[in-house]
Amino acid sequence: MPAKKYIVSLTENERAFLQELTQKGKAAARKINHARILLKADISQENGGWNAPQISEALDVSRVC
Repeated sequence: MPAKKYIVSLTENERAFLQELTQKGKAAARKINHARILLKADISQENGGWNAPQISEALDVSRVC
């Protein structure tokens, strides 16, 4: 498997902001999808974050940078 192109490490405040953004659903769909991708890719999680193919499949998007 290729190395991750970008390493995402979110602080608790950043994570809380993104979770709030995705839960309210008042932002543009593109912005919400970007927030969901960042949350899944975050290496600060217990599981170390998902890789691009996992995120792409789970969120039904064609490309994750």
